[in-house]
Amino acid sequence: MKTELKSRKLNRYTSLPFLLDLLRRKKIVLLNPSTWEDKNDVEAIKEYKRRKNRELFAITFCIGDETIHHWRTYAEGIWGCCIEFDKDRLLASFAGKKGFRFQDVLYRKVRELKNDLKNDELTLDDYPFIKRNPYRFENEFRIIWEGNTSRDSIEVGINLNSITKITISQKMPNNMRATIIDLLCSQVKKPPKINFSTLYRNKRWIQAFKK
Repeated sequence: MKTELKSRKLNRYTSLPFLLDLLRRKKIVLLNPSTWEDKNDVEAIKEYKRRKNRELFAITFCIGDETIHHWRTYAEGIWGCCIEFDKDRLLASFAGKKGFRFQDVLYRKVRELKNDLKNDELTLDDYPFIKRNPYRFENEFRIIWEGNTSRDSIEVGINLNSITKITISQKMPNNMRATIIDLLCSQVKKPPKINFSTLYRNKRWIQAFKK
């Protein structure tokens, strides 16, 4: 299957502890998908691993603008954040490394999936990149590693210059914001742009009604 590179940026919705770990150690961590909430996804990958007789670890990103779903699903609460990566710079960290694959996730209805598998439009190698159609609004991009290992995660060093922006949850109390910004900036020589989401309260939107 061909890799599709539609967007120039990738968003990783996560929490501040994971962000701080990334900034401190300069590493992206791929984890076992077995704990993912979407069991349709989990079972497809489990079957892929069984047939290939290998381990698989993954990390997911979202393409496009922020949505309420992204925050509530991946970065809920006051510690939520979104790390925006330049796609080309980030993927350069994986270039030439054995076992890695990445691409946009494909979304299918059950009927479409059955037909595509029957007609060989999708193959076993596509299994780690297929999700049910109700998840299509996630616009997910996925990086996987597959191979034989006894480890419980896979780590890849990255250049922090691939981070173009950090957005922190608007739910964080105002009195904590300056402290968090100072902490993040202290981890990087040239910190990226840091701001707070306006998804829950946007002054420009509200003011437009008050003219």
